[in-house]
Amino acid sequence: MKALILGAGSMGQRHMRNLAALVPGVHFLVVRENGAPHPATRMFSVEVFATIQAALREAPSLAIVATPSACHREALEILVRSKVPFYVEKPVATTMEGLPALLERTDVTEPVTMVGCNLRFLPSLQTVQKLIREGACGRIVRAHLECGQWLPDWRPTVDYRQSYSARRHLGGGVLMDLIHEIDMVRWFFGEFDRVDAHHGRLSDLEIETEDVACILLSRREGPIVTVALDYVARHPVRQYRIIGTQGTIEWDLPARLLRRFVPGEGWLVVQTDPKDFDVAGTYLEAMRQFLQCVETGKPSSQPLSEGVASLGLALRAAGPLEVVA
Repeated sequence: MKALILGAGSMGQRHMRNLAALVPGVHFLVVRENGAPHPATRMFSVEVFATIQAALREAPSLAIVATPSACHREALEILVRSKVPFYVEKPVATTMEGLPALLERTDVTEPVTMVGCNLRFLPSLQTVQKLIREGACGRIVRAHLECGQWLPDWRPTVDYRQSYSARRHLGGGVLMDLIHEIDMVRWFFGEFDRVDAHHGRLSDLEIETEDVACILLSRREGPIVTVALDYVARHPVRQYRIIGTQGTIEWDLPARLLRRFVPGEGWLVVQTDPKDFDVAGTYLEAMRQFLQCVETGKPSSQPLSEGVASLGLALRAAGPLEVVA
């Protein structure tokens, strides 16, 4: 198998390791500016190309798009036109420009597509979604999803001021960077009619992008959902709280805890096994599904249309008031 890799940074290399584990002998076609050698050539079978077009002449079986978010759309257009199955990291782009037309073309050419919102593969969150869909807590009326971490701690070996997170033109900022939570809202509860939000750069971080955002989503039949995102929390947090007429669900990633409140019984622990909270493992599971879909031609659980819908919700949140310190 030949796999085209667009973006061979930390995320691209993670996907290369996972592909190598799942497909022994895979040959990587890596696109790098000027065709410069890549360190991964020491670990894997790698051939480096200066352009996507040159790499496509080698007839890859699939492609992985892991470039900065603002660079995705051009690559996706080329891949759709070439009918190459692709896995694209989240978010699929940073604007909606050209995406509706691109979706129409995927309906015609039908390349297998998958968006890397990998948290959907986390076992504990799959349980949360199952509890919601089965009505275990009755009718959901309110929910709060929160995610935050001190940006300089994300990638200790990289100057955070030079990361894509810090730079507007690359698609950084919490609304795009932490789009997992926005995607989770849609996965759990569906679509929303009204979106209100405040966001801005309020800390002393030396970045161009927003470092905090609070989003309020609602629709006539409910629920009302709030999403809080930041680059500032010195104690990492990723917690969801879902309130229904017959109980409450609480999920806490750092604490590795999923529990449920049942009237008359109190708090019941649902999951605490570390493997059910292993985010690293979700990348492997997502890639496993993508490979199966490429082999069978069946659509993935997260086709391009899902990624575009989550991007649309994030962009609606990005539209209202921005506050600046």
